[in-house]
Parts: sequence; C-alpha cells; structure tokens
Amino acid sequence: MTDDQYPPAAVGLRERGREAERQGRWAEAEGLFRQAFEAGDPVAAYHFGNGLADRGDDAGAETWYRRAAEQGVAAAAFEMGYLEESRGGQDEAERWYRRAADGGDRSGTLNLAALLEKRGDLPAAMDLFRRAWELGSDKAAFNLGRLYDDGGKGDLATAAEWYERAAERGNAGAAYNLGHVRRDQGDTEAQVAAWRRAADLGEPKAAYSLAVEFRRQGDQESAATWLRRAVEEFGDATAAGVLAESYEGRGDRDLAMFWRNVPYGLGAYSPRFEAFASEGSVAAIHRQDVLGEALGDGDVSFDVDERTLTTGGRTYHGVTLLGSFSHLDRTWLWAWANQHYGDDHPSVEPLRAIREYGRDHDVPELTIGRLNLSGFPQPHQAATTMAIAAGALLGGNGVHSVRINDGRGSVYLHLDDPELPVAAYDPLKAAGLVMRAVEVFPSDPRRVVRGLVAHYGGMIAEAPDVIQGRFPEGHTLTVGFTSDGLVKAITSER
Repeated sequence: MTDDQYPPAAVGLRERGREAERQGRWAEAEGLFRQAFEAGDPVAAYHFGNGLADRGDDAGAETWYRRAAEQGVAAAAFEMGYLEESRGGQDEAERWYRRAADGGDRSGTLNLAALLEKRGDLPAAMDLFRRAWELGSDKAAFNLGRLYDDGGKGDLATAAEWYERAAERGNAGAAYNLGHVRRDQGDTEAQVAAWRRAADLGEPKAAYSLAVEFRRQGDQESAATWLRRAVEEFGDATAAGVLAESYEGRGDRDLAMFWRNVPYGLGAYSPRFEAFASEGSVAAIHRQDVLGEALGDGDVSFDVDERTLTTGGRTYHGVTLLGSFSHLDRTWLWAWANQHYGDDHPSVEPLRAIREYGRDHDVPELTIGRLNLSGFPQPHQAATTMAIAAGALLGGNGVHSVRINDGRGSVYLHLDDPELPVAAYDPLKAAGLVMRAVEVFPSDPRRVVRGLVAHYGGMIAEAPDVIQGRFPEGHTLTVGFTSDGLVKAITSER
C-alpha cells in the first residue's frame, strides 16, 4: 500500500509523529500516531509499534503491530510473524509471513523462505529466496548459493553465481563461501581474491583463512600480515595464539605474552607501546594539565558530528573522537572500529594518523580495534593513559574524557582549538612533570627525559649518571640517576 491510499490528513499526522520522535518528543509522537491511526492511516500503527518496541514495551508494540498488520501493512505483518516464530508458533508465523510476502515485504519473503526450508520444502523455499532477491535481499542470494553449494557436493557453478551476486551487495559471508567454492573448483587465485573481499567486508573468519592459505603456500610475510589483521580487526583468538608462538620462536617473550593475552585481557602494555608512550609522557602530562585548567570541572556536552565540546559557557572546536571505554567489560574500543562511525566520519578520520603510526612502528595498541584491558590493576586508568599517549600524535591541546550511558562508559575526545592555551616548556614545573611521568613509565626513566628534551626542542648532553637538556629560551634541566638507573635528583635553572 502507498500513502495515496490513506486520507492525506492522517498521513500528515503520522509524519508529524515521526518527526517528533526523531527529535526526542515521544509523548507528542505517541499522541500523533494514535490520531493518525484513528483518522485512517494504519502505517501510523506500525510506527507506533516500532517506537514502543524501542522503549521496551513489547506487549504494547505487539498490539499496534497487529492492528497495522490486520489492515494490510506488510512490514507489520513481518513483525507479527517474527514474534510468533520466536515464541515457537510456526503455523501462525507462516500465516503472517505469507501476508507480508504477498504485500511485497522483503524480510517477510526471506523469513518465509527460511521457514519452508526448515520444513524440507526446498523448491518453494528457493522460489521465495529468488523473490526476496528481486526485492533487494543480499541474504536471499547467499541462501541460494548455500543451497546450490550443498557443502561442496552440489552445483558449484550456480552456487558461485549466487554467492557473487550477494557479495556484490556487500554480503561478507557470501564472499567467504565463494572462496570455498573456488577452492573446491581448484582456482586458488580466485579463492584468495574472494577471501580478501570477505575480509574487507568484515567477515571474521576470512583473515585467518587467508593466513592459513599463505602459510600453506610458503608466503610467511603475507601470512603474518593476515594473522595481524585477524587479531586487530576481528579479535581472532586462534590467530593471536599463532602470533604469540611466532614471537616466542624469535625469543621475544614480552611480545609473545602480549599477543597471547590480547583475546583474554591485557595486564601490561606491549614493549613497543611502553617505548612510544614513555618518550612522550612528560609533554603529554603537561598538555593535560594545561587543558584541564582551561576547561575547568563543570558540566560538559559534546557533538561528534559538529566536532565541538561545550563547557563553562564556551564551545571549543576541532574535536576528534578517539574511542570509548566500557566500565562493564573493561574494554577499549577505537572509534574507527565502532560500527556507528567508521573511518570516514569527520570526527574519526584524523585517527588514520594514529593507525598509520602504529603500523609503521609496530605498536599493536594503536592498531587493534578492541582491547580487553581487564588484566590491568586499574583498567580505566590504562585506557586513559593509552588515549592520552595516542592523542599526542595528533598534536593539539590534549584529551578530555566524559562519562556516558549513566556512567557505564567513558568517551575520549581530543581537542585541537587555537583558542585553547599551548603547553610551552615551563622550567618551574619540569621536575614535577618528570617525576609524574616516571611513576607511570618506571621501566626507562632515561627515555622519559630524552623525550622531554626532544619535544621542547632542547639540546641533550648525556653521561652515565646524568642527562642535561638546554632549551632555546636559555633554560637548563639536569637529571641525575643512580647506578641502577633510577632518578636521583632534578634541577631546573636559567
């Protein structure tokens, strides 16, 4: 059915209701949906049902879906079929799915086909999958490929055709299965090409399968690249174990332990991250101090799309969304790995510089999309340290975190606004900053000091027990060390 079959006034009420819901005015939307339905627009009942379902009112949603479905709204008939199937009412589910399919609903047609396949009526199921494909369902083409494939025993040529059609519409599973068909056909080059496409589309099994294939071919470099992708992008525990074994074989036990723990919970950073972060730690801490003084401790709001952060009556620009930390499962998620954003979002695009640095310098914390930090004594602090260190690669003013979802998570925002103050070298604060940085990264205090001098453009002089930095403004920083490498004394003078 189309809108021209309903009273124009009723359609207008429904559209006003949808706009009110989009703007967060649910009470107003509810009233408008009711009025629209009573004025003769059953589609309003369907949207009302969706709104109630989004708010957890399943019983209310079912009531309004039923009203819409009984008056010919195909999408509502699908929802009724899905509800009945989830409750085990197969006959009722079929009845509603048929009404949805007869009304041209793609999902109803697809689910009716799947239901008939389960019953063993393959000819009817395949006819319906074809209808669903014509309605735009890539899943329908995937299922047709699967049925023709029949576990490698069926019509492989036709299976490949359907898998290819689904893959062209972005179906990752179809691209992956196409690789298996090409292998069964003896075409290794096409098999690898299909799995590459599947990995790029987000199929979790494809990257590891490519690694196994390249190892079989003796191409260890390509195999290692795909093992890394399998872990970094898809969290593949088997691939992480293989990587750990490879580092163990090279005698690098620290990196072996890191990769072995990635799927289960890190309790320490990788040696490469420690080196990278400790080198920039003094400047990063100083930058955070200056930013914190400028922003204050008032309420904060932010707009990721506009790339703004507002606090204390002022709005700052140049916001980059670094990522988020879940206080429930203690995991860090880079924004580029968040399905709600992706690489091309304006507030996420700058993170490419961080990923590229991670790849070029083999810093895995900067390339793995999701990191389980549950092994750290303070996982939230571990995430904060990582975000601040990575944010330094973007320059700017530093990182600000905001609690979200009623405190269940924290989002990390990097600011780069010329209106904010710059963290220039401060000889009065240098000693305290060095000691704070060494507390965070105690394994190599010398690297901490070298990084400070380099960051602020100083000239460095080094001896076994002392490092001295001379800065352009005439300041001198001298750090003395004990015989076992600990900081003994710090002086700053002009």
